[in-house]
Amino acid sequence: MRRITVIFLSLMTLLVASCNKKQLETTYDKQETNIQKIIESLKKANPEATVEYIKGSAVVTTVHGEGESLAENGAVSFYYAGYVVSGASLANGNVFATNYETFAKSIRWNVTDSTAFNISTVKLGEDDLVEGLKNGLVGVKGGDECYVLFSGKHGFGNKKIGNIPASSALAYHLWIKSVSNN
Repeated sequence: MRRITVIFLSLMTLLVASCNKKQLETTYDKQETNIQKIIESLKKANPEATVEYIKGSAVVTTVHGEGESLAENGAVSFYYAGYVVSGASLANGNVFATNYETFAKSIRWNVTDSTAFNISTVKLGEDDLVEGLKNGLVGVKGGDECYVLFSGKHGFGNKKIGNIPASSALAYHLWIKSVSNN
């Protein structure tokens, strides 16, 4: 009897895990659909926009910069606004962070710490970035303005980080200031 109970519990555990995995994949599929709708909206609003897909990230460049493209081990300096994607558009109410004072003021973002508005500089090969953002930064140029969008599969996964819910799709609006591959 004990052996049957152990087998039954093992099968139930596998079934629950399988259902959870299937539910998570369904969530990610729905996020990808919403991301595609956002991309179409960005392209419609910016006829010069281009779209690239890089390792699970979609990069929509609305303003094209010049110079060298960021390599996988290069350094990049940028301003950003991070969004939790919760539908088929990027809503200011879904911004979870920004370091760009002009943008913050435009959406009436209330930040009391003025040091929050410092430009970010990261070295892709060394700094710890969320996978989707890291993948989307490869290839950017100084002067680019772009959006990097990705499902929770390439984000923080099934972990809640600060005010970002677990398994969330994310979008980063980026203003690239400089790129260095030295």
